[in-house]
Amino acid sequence: MGTDRHLPEKALALPLPYVEVNPEDAKRLGLKSGDLVEVYNEEGNGTFLVYVTDAVKPGTLFLVMYHWRGTSNSLVTGYTDPKTTIPWYKGTRANLRKVAGAIPSVQQTASFLKQNKFD
Repeated sequence: MGTDRHLPEKALALPLPYVEVNPEDAKRLGLKSGDLVEVYNEEGNGTFLVYVTDAVKPGTLFLVMYHWRGTSNSLVTGYTDPKTTIPWYKGTRANLRKVAGAIPSVQQTASFLKQNKFD
């Protein structure tokens, strides 16, 4: 995403950092693709655009690590595996809540077409 911001079609299709949410979770939380949510935990928070997809399992979120308008890095736990000295990027716990309102220009240009279909 670092250089994608210089490609107008990418900037319009992915105008904000996003979070992928499973359809079951989206239904339970009253979310749809294009909604804005705050993802938060004890480490930090961020605002993300929702993409409803079955590419993630129920109870799991996928957040883009880098976007020129935001990042999920503030949510990463400080825990580092003592054997490998690698941070625990893939196992951070977080929650989300819907943010009131919308950004009309984002709704008009972002693509919410299904990217994956897993049965």
